[in-house]
Amino acid sequence: MEVLAKTYRGEVADLFTYGSLAVVDSDGNIVYKKGNPDEIAFARSSAKLMQAMVPIYNCCSEYELSQKEIAQICASHSGEPFHIKTVRGILKKIGLDEKYLKCGAHYPFKPEVEREMKEKSIEPGDIHNNCSGKHAGMLMTSVFKGYSLDDYYKSDHPVQKEIRKMISRICDYPYEDILMGTDGCGVPVHALPIYKFAYGMARMGDEEKLDEELRSSAKKIKDAILKYPEYTSGTDRIDYFLISKNPGELVVKSGANGYYAGYFPNKKMGFALKTYDGNTEIRNLIVVALMKELGMIKREDEKFFDDLVKIDILNHRKEKVGETLANL
Repeated sequence: MEVLAKTYRGEVADLFTYGSLAVVDSDGNIVYKKGNPDEIAFARSSAKLMQAMVPIYNCCSEYELSQKEIAQICASHSGEPFHIKTVRGILKKIGLDEKYLKCGAHYPFKPEVEREMKEKSIEPGDIHNNCSGKHAGMLMTSVFKGYSLDDYYKSDHPVQKEIRKMISRICDYPYEDILMGTDGCGVPVHALPIYKFAYGMARMGDEEKLDEELRSSAKKIKDAILKYPEYTSGTDRIDYFLISKNPGELVVKSGANGYYAGYFPNKKMGFALKTYDGNTEIRNLIVVALMKELGMIKREDEKFFDDLVKIDILNHRKEKVGETLANL
């Protein structure tokens, strides 16, 4: 681990965010690093693009998925109306409804949507969970292959074993060495070295480096996210802003508790980072600093992103007394 950000009070740094990151090309070479790229960490929702490879590879054509639906299956969505409509549309295509979802309920990430639901005394359902698109994709594979539906989220279910195998293939990392836990939405979560996950991301962006049978699925995912980034996150999220302000240049996917990953199709590189305080705001600050370091933020967009991720330390009079700065 290395210090990736410092929080200052006055001129003294008194809080430190530790972490590791790696930028890897599609040949597996580490081109930039901080901390220990060999550190093993749970990829959390940054793995959704690789998890989505299973339904896209198996049955994208069978169910005639649109690009919006493909992006939605990769999503940690904000629960905006178009997100909910799209997930319901996916479920309808496979002959199911939202009662089959096992991701658990929480209010949408979008503050306005949460506020409106509370004002109308509407309780959230599993469909509002940010992972409902991913779960719809898991159900899709289960329906297509005739797997059981009530336990699709459990680690010993065939669809979860297929996902683990897919991550192993994409990241070129042994299946049995991927460490397992349980994610917030109840499905398995996967831990592997940061640089190996970054390598997998690089191969997702340079799909010619994948096994031939996987290439078209990776391209479908890339094209869908590049065209409809709001479906993979939300209209006020850092993922959406990074992708939409750099058309065709990068695909990113946030994860919980300090994980973040993505790839640069034209540069044939991928990246992954993990911060160990789990602070999302500080992680986003580091992500923007990394994008600047790699030349992925245009000069005219620098102020927008600086303002987006700025972290000022205020006293109770709302006076600025410090700030958090990236340390790359």
